[in-house]
Amino acid sequence: MTTPAVDVAHLRRRTGFEATPAEIANFTPIDLPAIVDALLDFSLNPTDAPPPSFGDPAKANWGRMQDLIKWWLDRMCTVPRPLQEKLSFFWLGHFATQVSKVDHAVDMYDQNHLFRTEGAGSLETLVQNVSLQVAMLIYLDNDPNEKGTPNENFARELMELLTLGVNQYTQDDVVASARAWTGHNVDYNVEPRVYRFYPERHDTDPKTFMGVTRNWDGPEIITHILTVEPHRSTAARYIAKKMWTFFAYPKPSATVLDALTTAFLDSNLNITALLRAIFLRPEFYSATARQGLLRGPVEWIVTCLRMTGLTAEEMNPQWWMEEMGQELFEPPNVAGWMDNAYWLNGTALWARADFARNVTWKVHNNHWTPTAGFLRTVIERNAQNQYVMSAPAAIDLAFQSFGRVPAIAPVSTWDRGVLENWLVTQRASEAAPVYTWRDWAAINLTTMTMLSPDVLLA
Repeated sequence: MTTPAVDVAHLRRRTGFEATPAEIANFTPIDLPAIVDALLDFSLNPTDAPPPSFGDPAKANWGRMQDLIKWWLDRMCTVPRPLQEKLSFFWLGHFATQVSKVDHAVDMYDQNHLFRTEGAGSLETLVQNVSLQVAMLIYLDNDPNEKGTPNENFARELMELLTLGVNQYTQDDVVASARAWTGHNVDYNVEPRVYRFYPERHDTDPKTFMGVTRNWDGPEIITHILTVEPHRSTAARYIAKKMWTFFAYPKPSATVLDALTTAFLDSNLNITALLRAIFLRPEFYSATARQGLLRGPVEWIVTCLRMTGLTAEEMNPQWWMEEMGQELFEPPNVAGWMDNAYWLNGTALWARADFARNVTWKVHNNHWTPTAGFLRTVIERNAQNQYVMSAPAAIDLAFQSFGRVPAIAPVSTWDRGVLENWLVTQRASEAAPVYTWRDWAAINLTTMTMLSPDVLLA
């Protein structure tokens, strides 16, 4: 049984960072469950290792972080199964930590590596391991947490943001959990820093957490939340809703959320099972889903790099990320990034425009890139100095070059109309012979396509 190309394109876009016509065609002869299973098979992806500069003692921490950002962006662009990277990016926003506070590239890489290697497995295992990593211990202030002076930051966010959601616990639960996590600190006497449990700092007195009184230890809090009802079902629904919102669209119906929660619970909170349930829901392929998400800066940058063949090393996109509003390894706060309309502001759009123009010039000066081939085709003229390719065909090729194949999924009438009218006018102003690589119509079309609503949509 085959799968419609429009569904394959949508699935590939949401499980990665856009797909070429060839990548779409490779999956259309296969039925949808088999495609989903293939996209969830990360064994094709190379194992990760830290950027080479991590082994250079002369490289400062700031330089290592710049290398780590570029390394991850390039990995997003190139791995055969980019869902692994997109899922890691989801977890970065969920288990938010900021390098500006953690202040160590190795700690940020370690967390990123954990998201990559365990992000599709058991939710409990993932939460347990994230909670005992240096990045999280420092960011949510559990590194100084000790008996007598318990710090409540991690204890609170563990329930409110990481597992249960708001209004699912009491202040007494926060206090008990904070006491349970005493002694789970960071050893700063070694390099790199490591998690260490200090028994002498741990509060061993009885604590009452969610109605149960005993000598709770920190990791037992997570086990209780994710294995004991009704907390287990509450956590399953919370994570299912957040993941659907990230991959499909906000505000899923009760019907969708009930089905996802059941599938997640039946799998013993296995994240791959939840993802499979998401990608097989008919609502995932609805018009609401196809138009339901706007690309955030990171996803848009990766799409631009991937479809042009440029690398992060060449483009240094991290220089534009702060103005766009989304810096890798630097979520704005403990709640991570917002989405959709949050990205529609003047400063962020101007930063995208500036980056798109720099991408255009890099393509313009590197004739070997895939998009350079698009430029050469669009500017070709015959002996009468007339453009060989019509304006509508040029618009089609422009969108196809950035992953939106009009033959598979029509470009919006508004987008097409604006660009066609502009291109006809621009070409008319260039009626006289021009230098081959100074055809402003083709150059500007490249920039404008990257900034078009159709390409900004996820």
